[in-house]
Amino acid sequence: MSKPPLFLNLLKIRLPITAKASIIHRISALGVFFLIFPFMGAVLISTSSPDGFSYMQDLGNSFFIKFLLNLFIAGLTYHFIAGLRHLVMDFGFWETFKAGSLSAYGTFFISGIMIIYFSTLLW
Repeated sequence: MSKPPLFLNLLKIRLPITAKASIIHRISALGVFFLIFPFMGAVLISTSSPDGFSYMQDLGNSFFIKFLLNLFIAGLTYHFIAGLRHLVMDFGFWETFKAGSLSAYGTFFISGIMIIYFSTLLW
């Protein structure tokens, strides 16, 4: 019979890279879910009239909106790349710990490069 953990401080538990990739995948899904609604509203306002378009164009030049758009694009990019990783794993590949770790590092690397590229396009 094993003893329960003495503490459950998530900041002190050393998770493997595969767990970190999975947790960030879920967090990015939440971020994309909550940020899609304001941007869908912005699309509706901008397509409603020429005045709405110019209002959204002026609002889109603000630092805060660009920052939120950058977060949305970063979350969407990471979620997409990690989702592809999970799909490959669902087909029976990369199921060992070593292969899963390498694919998690690859997910971080590829999505990091793509996020930097998309951020430079946005700013």
